[in-house]
Order: sequence, then C-alpha cells, then structure tokens
Amino acid sequence: MSGLNVELYGTLLGTLSQSGSGLDFLVDEKVFDRYPLSSTVMSLSTPLNPRFTNPQKKRCRNFFAGLLPEGRNLSWLAQTLPVRERDTYGILRKYGKDIAGALLIYDPGDEAAARAAKAEKVGPKEIRYLFEHMPQEPLANSPVSGKTSLGGMQRKIVLAKKGASWYRTHYGYPSTHILKPAPPEYPTMIYDEAFCMQLAYGIGLTGHAVWIENFDGADGLVIERYDRDGKAPTGRIHQEDFNQALGAHGNEKYQEYGGKVSAKRIAETLDRFCGADDVRRFAEQLIFSIAIGNLDMHAKNVSVLHYPDEAVRLAPVYDQVPLRHQGTDGRMALAIGGEYVHANLTAQKIREELLSWKTGAFRNDRETDRFINNFLEICAGALEKTAVHENVYPRLKTDIAAFVSNLLSGKCVG
Repeated sequence: MSGLNVELYGTLLGTLSQSGSGLDFLVDEKVFDRYPLSSTVMSLSTPLNPRFTNPQKKRCRNFFAGLLPEGRNLSWLAQTLPVRERDTYGILRKYGKDIAGALLIYDPGDEAAARAAKAEKVGPKEIRYLFEHMPQEPLANSPVSGKTSLGGMQRKIVLAKKGASWYRTHYGYPSTHILKPAPPEYPTMIYDEAFCMQLAYGIGLTGHAVWIENFDGADGLVIERYDRDGKAPTGRIHQEDFNQALGAHGNEKYQEYGGKVSAKRIAETLDRFCGADDVRRFAEQLIFSIAIGNLDMHAKNVSVLHYPDEAVRLAPVYDQVPLRHQGTDGRMALAIGGEYVHANLTAQKIREELLSWKTGAFRNDRETDRFINNFLEICAGALEKTAVHENVYPRLKTDIAAFVSNLLSGKCVG
C-alpha cells in the first residue's frame, strides 16, 4: 500500500502512511497552489507545511487518531477488520470516507474506496435492527460498503435523511443525522439530552434540530449534523474538536488528565483564530453546561468549523447531556475558576474564569457580571417554554430551574 489520500474540499492535502511511530502525514506540495504555507484549514494544531517538527508530528498523529470513535464504538469498528489492521491507520483506511468534518481519507488502490457513493432507503424496522445490532454493524456500517467513522462514546448510528425518508449510506455517501437509542443502563438519557438540546435551540446556541422519533417501537434521539451542508463541496463542512486543536490525545480531553486542555486555552485559541464574538459564544456554551448540570463538556465536546475560504468559527453547541442526577462524582470536565465540583460553582467563579482568559471579550467585573446574568435570565425564560418528554428524568426541569436560580442569586449551584 502506498498510503492513504487525505482530501479536503476536493483538494488533496497529502498522504497518510504507517511508520514505526504509528502514522506519518506527508503534505502534497501542490496543496500550496490553493492554500498558503502554514494554512490551518485542516487543523489549528498542525498547519500545512512541507516538513513537520517532531512536536508537530505528534500533534498530527493525535489529530488523525481523534477522528475515530472511543470505547466500545471503536472496539466494534476494529472487530470488523483483520487483527493486523486494528490500528488507527487500518480503521481510517476502511472507514475514513465519511467522518466528522469534511476530510475524505481512503486508499486510492482499494476498489471499494473507488466505488460511487450511494444511499439505500431504510424503514423503521431496519433502523431498529441497526440499533440492536451495533456490535455487528457499528455506526450502521454495512460489512462491505460501510465507510463511516464518528467520534464519541455513546452508542449511535449515522444515516442520511432526504425529506421524510431515511437512508443508509454506502461508499462514503455523506450522512446527515446521528441517531442514538436509549441505553438500558441510563433509560432517561436520550430524553434528557433531547430536552437540553431543545433548550439550547430555544436560546440560540444551535440552529440544528434535535428530536425523539420512534422506530418500530424503539425510541431514538435524532440529531441533525451541523458539519453537513448540501451547498458545500462534498456536502460537508470541516470540523475540528478542541482535543485535536490543542494537540491533546484520548483522555487528555479532561483537564485533570495531563493539563493540556482548559477553558482558558480554548478561549485563547478562539480569540486568536476567530475573535471576541466566538469567545463570548463559547462562554455561553460553558455557562449553559453549568446551568443544566452537564459535567462532561470536555475538549472533544467543543469544536470549530473550518470553511473552504479558511475562515474559522466556533461550532454550535452539541452533546449537552445533564448528568448531575446520574451516578457520577459530580466533577466538571473543565475547571471553572479553579473549581471542578459542580455543586460548588457560583456566578463569581464563572466571572473569575471568564476574566482569567484575558481576551477582549471580557474586560472588567461589571461587564462580565452583566453578561453572565443576562445569559442566565435568557436560560430561565427559555426553560419555561421548553416542552418535556414523558420519559425524561422527572425532576430535570425543576433541577435546572434551581441551578439557574441559585446562580442568579449568588449562591452555589447546589
């Protein structure tokens, strides 16, 4: 094998190959006919250059590894391959034609990779089957023609939606929606996530729909992908999560594991590449996660979008799952004002965190307090208008209302 082609928006960026260290990425010099030297169109942590330093090579390997799922989703993908191919290179070779963002990764010598992408219409019974057979057909990949990878730990499948119909994707056809079944161990989780994402939609943190749909008796959480756009080249918008953007790997997405990521580092990066408006939008996402009791807003759950013209913007909020009522340790993935314990957080701690970023978005106590309080008031107003599914955790809306009220009154979240 000569290596894997890595394409973005119809342009060959370079070739991914195996090496003693795992992976090497060689940039194709023709890419500089379209993008300037050191372009960050692929990754903020790995600008495109003819040669990489050793630290850049490590960040590059972390970037490509970050395109794969985690936990059992990764294990299920790996188990579909021969043992010798169950590494990052082998999984990307098989499943790299429909991933998070807009990169296309494939073996140019593989006959299956050269096949024309297509979509196969499926009904409720087929979708329920895919929910129930994830180990055998992970992410709804068919054994031969499935080419999809997607990050994350939660059980899920990916499909395309056209009008009112659902389609299974083959040979790299762009999926448009993520579907999550209810996990038996957390029976209210998809309903809790649906409520919080609908609340986020009402506030304006996302413009992408999320709803519960029944498939032959099995409920699923349906999420419209924000990295898909029919008007974009290949129907995709390139995405990079902040584990990738900060050069971190695996569980380093949690601040307490290695200290590579933090809200401050995310904000500083947004300030550098996007500007003050996106820093404020990130602050709103962070405050929202505190308000709903989402303990898992780690670096992989915050992303940027890379557009064909090299513009970079903060992605809409996603994966906002309330966890305070679950059996957790109650600690945040990212510290807020130096505090990890959610119950101990206050508006003052949030203010300390925002001011510590030292960006133009937050300049003094008074302005920052006004920003925090205004956003919490918006949350409180939207909370009253957001409908609750009958299967949601019974106290969820009440708990969130209490969290918001406590923050507004200067108390600990509780």
